[in-house]
Amino acid sequence: AHYHMNITDYHFDALLDVFQASLLELGVHPDATKDAIAACGKIRKDVTTGCTVRMELAAKNMEKGKDGLFKRMGGEEGIAQFMDRVYDLIQVDNRIKSWFSGKNYQAIKEGQRVYLTELLGGPKIYKGKDLVEIHKGMGLSDYEFDCFLANCEKAMSGLGVEDETIDEAIVSMEPVRAALMNRAQGLAAHAKMVDGQSIIERFGGEMNVESVVEMMYSGCLGDPRVRFYFEVNKEKIQGIKLKMTQLMVGAFGGATTYDDSKMRQIHYNMNITDYHFDAVLENFWCAAELMEIGNAVITDAVEVLGKVRQSVTAGCTVRLEIARKKCESQGTDGLYESLGGQQGLQTFIDKLYETLAVDERIKHYFSGSKVDAIKKSQGDYLAVMFGAPIQYDGRPLDRIHTVMSISDFEFDAFLACCATALRAVGADATNVDECVVLLETARRDVLINRRPHDVKKTQEAASAKSVYERLGGEMGVTNMVETMYNQALEDSRIRSFFEKNKAKVTTIKKKMAQFMGGIFGGPVTYDTNDLRPMHYGMNVSDYHFDAILDIIKGVLKESGVKPKDIMDAILILQPVRADVTTGFTVRMEMARKNVEKGKDQMFKRLGASEGITALMDQFFNIGTTDVRIKEFLLKDKDRIKAGMTVYIVEMLGGPKAYKGKELGEIHKTLGVNDYHFDAFLADFGRALLGAGHQDVLIDEVMVSLEPVRADVLGRSRDVTDAAVMKDGKPLLERYGGDMNLETVVESMYDKLVEDPRVRYHFEKAKAKQRQIRRKMYQYLSGAFGGPVQYDVKQMRPAHYNMNITDYHFDVVSELFQRASKENGCEAEAMMDAAIVVAKVRADVTTGCVVRMELAKKKNAQDGMDQLFQRLGGLDGVMAMIDRLYECVERDKRINMFFEGAKLQSIKRQQTDYIIATLGGPADYRGRTLEDIHLVLQMNDYHLDCFMQNMGRALRDVGAEQDAVDEATVVLEQLRKQILFHHYKNSR
Repeated sequence: AHYHMNITDYHFDALLDVFQASLLELGVHPDATKDAIAACGKIRKDVTTGCTVRMELAAKNMEKGKDGLFKRMGGEEGIAQFMDRVYDLIQVDNRIKSWFSGKNYQAIKEGQRVYLTELLGGPKIYKGKDLVEIHKGMGLSDYEFDCFLANCEKAMSGLGVEDETIDEAIVSMEPVRAALMNRAQGLAAHAKMVDGQSIIERFGGEMNVESVVEMMYSGCLGDPRVRFYFEVNKEKIQGIKLKMTQLMVGAFGGATTYDDSKMRQIHYNMNITDYHFDAVLENFWCAAELMEIGNAVITDAVEVLGKVRQSVTAGCTVRLEIARKKCESQGTDGLYESLGGQQGLQTFIDKLYETLAVDERIKHYFSGSKVDAIKKSQGDYLAVMFGAPIQYDGRPLDRIHTVMSISDFEFDAFLACCATALRAVGADATNVDECVVLLETARRDVLINRRPHDVKKTQEAASAKSVYERLGGEMGVTNMVETMYNQALEDSRIRSFFEKNKAKVTTIKKKMAQFMGGIFGGPVTYDTNDLRPMHYGMNVSDYHFDAILDIIKGVLKESGVKPKDIMDAILILQPVRADVTTGFTVRMEMARKNVEKGKDQMFKRLGASEGITALMDQFFNIGTTDVRIKEFLLKDKDRIKAGMTVYIVEMLGGPKAYKGKELGEIHKTLGVNDYHFDAFLADFGRALLGAGHQDVLIDEVMVSLEPVRADVLGRSRDVTDAAVMKDGKPLLERYGGDMNLETVVESMYDKLVEDPRVRYHFEKAKAKQRQIRRKMYQYLSGAFGGPVQYDVKQMRPAHYNMNITDYHFDVVSELFQRASKENGCEAEAMMDAAIVVAKVRADVTTGCVVRMELAKKKNAQDGMDQLFQRLGGLDGVMAMIDRLYECVERDKRINMFFEGAKLQSIKRQQTDYIIATLGGPADYRGRTLEDIHLVLQMNDYHLDCFMQNMGRALRDVGAEQDAVDEATVVLEQLRKQILFHHYKNSR
């Protein structure tokens, strides 16, 4: 529809300007307006290509000289006829005839005839005034000039002038536009003045432009749409940055040091399209925003930079359009013959694979044992594409690439390799262009997994300082640890863990500073592998870990650290939780499960009443010398000892003989806190150990005594009491009430089913999803201080057999925070909400943590060979893998990874690997898991689905649940290797 209309980028940009102004006038949100303009910009190519191609071809013809044009126009006589026809049309054209009324019509026509005769290649006979002087003050606009050109085109067409000649004539007349409207030419001329200031002044000067270019370039390097054009050697990068800065400074009204006339020539043979140009402009916009340049200034700057669009993209547009039209009109048979037929194509494919094998950008896609099969299939596909009379029998491109992680960058690199190989086997430039046009048609199917690129996020990440830097580097982290440690010594919740002798305290502080410095992005001087074994035997629970995080938040806040930086630091520390708390979680959970069977057995193993009485004697010997609690025990030692003995005998499974006061009433005025209770437990544990009791029994006793804490300290055991009150308002009210909380939960759940890290756990049938959303809302409403609608005691059994780890819990917490922010919740309320939600972490994750940890310990203790035998040896594992493949081939979530000609090869290699991993005799000699999965579009969701099928296959062939858990633990340890590149690219 637009191909033969003379619509240029200038006109298209004007249309976008009008549309944008209309949207803003209607009060449309600026972000929505920006997105709408970006969406409209995607049709630019369809609207302007016809004019661009015709005008560019005309311009190229004129570069050979205009004398040919003059002759084809019929010389002076032909131009005179042309002018007569033009003015006949003007006299009846209501749009512009008024401009000529009352003027010497014939003199104007004669003057234009002489001027155009010279302009179109005739003798230099024009002696009149300068065009600028003639038209000064007339107020002519683009509209009138476009109407005049339209009449010129109509006149030439009516005189039988060929289309190519018409295009050349129009191209020759176009430069006159600026002179007629008294508009200077060149980029700097478009620098808009506001209050007497040019863009460069409003932008903040040349240094700001340089900073924006620096940030923009970093963004382009991380933008798969244009990375191909910006990833060059360091020396060249500096040169490009310099030229971009010079171009912008001149375009914005500063000193002109870059000759923009060279731009078209430089970019002509590069395949830069409007898509790429728009991506660069988007990176510029975001970089300027991050530099806090005002939106009005950025808008003007982008409009000015848009003037170079045609110089940058015209070469690609013209070459590929000519090639496209040739393929459409003549077919690909001629191309096939030009490339040398089947023999020539095979030579090209061979050369292409030689080129691919050494291209660092994409060689990993074309390596491994299956490369010959890939080469054969791809060779057939390309041969058919280029006109070979053969049949392609492979899978459709979109299905092949569904499982692959390919971006525009890799596809552009592949096109470049194809062009290199074509030239190497003797293809001329025209054939190369035709091949590129045909290959380009496959982009959409190959990039089936292409996702919108977040420019702002990429640039923020590229320019962001690490948390280590934001906290003040080594000095800042050291000071934070010092203050945190001192506050921990005063905090009753965790004081018992930090109260050490001076030498030990110094060592702990140093190690904590080293550890946190490394994890926050500073120098790594602490071996994190020491973390779990160091804390395994300590009774550090989630409660204690949260208390430490709470202190760190407070310390950072007091130090003036920004809220976002505090949250980033806490998010980094959260994954450490598993290493610090797992030992306690596992021991306590096993003890709890034993106690649930009944306390009578524990009572007997402690020696019944007599044994517990002796134990209390030992405890009082220890406790009355413990400076932390002796003051409570010595006041009325014998009475206290007698009462405690009766109470503890009953607590540990003995006869119910306690008749004393409630514990809360007894301790109400004593000032007992967590620190004292932790000391009591520690001394009681020492008494148990001194009595020769085994660790398992000691853990059972500790689990039995722990619930007493809440009664002794006079606080409720109900999680709803954790709701934070501020200024007399419960957290629910500060969250905007029930309706806003419900909206937050809905928004969070939508994110959960889209996030590959946790999608597996939330992708349910609609009815089940509604049920989960409702329970989430009910729990949070009660926990935030509203009516209690959910029994928290159901939380642990509901999640116990689900494989939910701290990693998953942290993701849910992160998405809850994000949903809260999007729904306008205040930062302070969000931080309080995070504290409340953290209280149920143990209930949600303990089942998985315990099962996996026990399985890990059993594997380490008994050896992997016992697991292999319990799974049925070689026959059992082979049967399991056969069943596994039956499951995954039917599983629509992941079966695309297990199909095609390479399926049997994949199964053989995976079988060898699994047998070897589970303790069997297989000898795996293939590539590393990182290399195998490098090109696959695989994430946590896919691996979770695979692991589910693995568990199902193990159970189907008769494996016991504990063996399934052990096998799952072993295979789960491979996650980081399998998803190494996914995690790397997701940062």
